[in-house]
Order: sequence, then C-alpha cells, then structure tokens
Amino acid sequence: MNQILVLENKTKKKKTKTMSSGPADIKNILRFFAVVLIIFAIVMIGHSSYAIYRDAKGNNTNDLANISITRVNDTLLVDVQSTYIIDKFKYSWRNSQQTSVPEESTSFQEEIILPSENNILTIVLEDETGRATTYTREIILDGIDIVEPTIEIEQGQGLSVLITATDETQIEYMTYRIDDGEEIRIDKNNVADKTIKYAVTDMPRGEHVIYVTAVDSFGNTEEIEKTIIVSSEMPTIDSIDIDEENGKILIKASDVDGLQSIEVNINGAEYHMDNINRTEATFSLNLRQGTNTLSIKLTNVNGLSAEGATEFEYAG
Repeated sequence: MNQILVLENKTKKKKTKTMSSGPADIKNILRFFAVVLIIFAIVMIGHSSYAIYRDAKGNNTNDLANISITRVNDTLLVDVQSTYIIDKFKYSWRNSQQTSVPEESTSFQEEIILPSENNILTIVLEDETGRATTYTREIILDGIDIVEPTIEIEQGQGLSVLITATDETQIEYMTYRIDDGEEIRIDKNNVADKTIKYAVTDMPRGEHVIYVTAVDSFGNTEEIEKTIIVSSEMPTIDSIDIDEENGKILIKASDVDGLQSIEVNINGAEYHMDNINRTEATFSLNLRQGTNTLSIKLTNVNGLSAEGATEFEYAG
C-alpha cells in the first residue's frame, strides 16, 4: 500500500509541473508580438512623417516665384525668379492649347507672342516641391499699337548715307551709330510725324557698319545694321579705242571701289554686264560702216553712276 501511494504522489507532481509551464510560453509569445508591433509602429510613424512633410511642402504658399511681364513690340517677355527650381513653365491663352516648356532653373526668361485682340494669359509654374502655382493676367490691346517701325538705309550723294525711319501710326525718335562711334539720337520734328529722315554726311571713305534703332510713340522698337561702302568718286571711262583691223571699239572703264554694272547702247543694240565687282573692266563691241552712236552708263558698288554718249564715223 505504501508503494502505491508513493507512485500516485509522483504522478500528481508530474502533472502539476506540466500545467505550470503554460503561463511562461504565453508571456514569451506576448513579448514577441509586442516587439513586432513596436517595430511596425516605428516604421509607420516614419513613413507618415515623410508623407506629411512632402504634403506640407507641396502645398505651402511660402517663397512663391516672382513673375514680371513686359511688352516689347508684339511679344511679352516673362521674367521668372524663384527660390525653388522651376521644373516646367506652362502658359496658355483663353480657349487655346497649353504650351509646356522644361526649365530646371530658378531664374529664366520666356517670350510669348501676343494675340491679335484682348485676351487672358494663364501661366503655371511647377517647382521641385511639387507645387503648381497659377498666375493669370488680362492683356488689353484696344488702342495699342504693337507694330514696330521700319528702317531704310540708302547710299547718299558723295560721302553721305540717308536713314529713313517710318511708322504706321506715329514715330517718336531714332538713333544711329557708325562702327564703334558714339550713338546719336534724332527726334521727330512734329507730334504727329510718321517719318524721320536724316542724312549722315562727311562720313569717312571706305567700308563701315551703321547701326540704327527706331522707336514709335507706343514704344515699339526696330533695330537693323548694314554694311556700307562710302565713296565720293564716280566710275570713269578710261579710254575708247577703235580696232580698225577687226572693226571693233575697245572700251576700258574703272572705279576705285569697284564697278557693279555697265550698260552700253551702240547703234540701238543694248548690252548689259552685271555683278562685275572689279575695279577695272575692258570690253569690245562690233562697229558698222558709217556713223556709229554710242552711250554708256557705269555704276559702281556704292550706287554712284556716270553716263556718257558720243557719235563717230567708221570707214572700215
């Protein structure tokens, strides 16, 4: 009996030991899940903070780009200055397709051609923070002249050049400069003048570049430059000789700066030589028995011309 009791007691002890191990396993499992939840929470908080930062930066109204718009003739010059890099510059006129220009810069200028009538301009700037900032401006063109003046530069007589500036509404003034010289301003004579004409005299002989700017009453501007050759000397006929043996007349002409063209009429027959571009030229023409009439017109590269005519007998 005593042995049986001892065995039973041992069995009971074993059962008691098995049941006491349960709470320890549960605690370990709880600890594991607690750690996992903490790590997950830290990761989620990190992602949430980044997202909130991006959102706040993408929608803030601090440090918006500055835009200034000026008109030059039929074009708007849009100057953009920004703290953040502008990725894209977009613009559109009312009821028209949007134009997108990549920039990747904090400072730049864009040109926009004006429409033919009043309109609304919309500009959108997309910057590196993700913002898309919109600017709108109404453009009123009623009563505004957007056509620039026209300029003509012509070779004058002698050592002079004639400059003409014309506008379809009202000219204001013009300026000119010869080579690297001083810029000189010429104002209109009367309020309603549409044209300014001015002769630049006593220019140095030779090749020069003349720069001219014309401005009308609405501020429209035109600029041109032109290379000119100034000379006071006329082309000349150096000699006229008769080749009795071959029945021809030999004519020699020259110009200091170069002959451009020669026109000859002999006995009613016309001959033209263009784009000669040489300082000397010699040519021959057939003669006829009896009276011969001859007229010659020489033009040099400066546009100056000289003419002559004669009548002579050829016996053959």
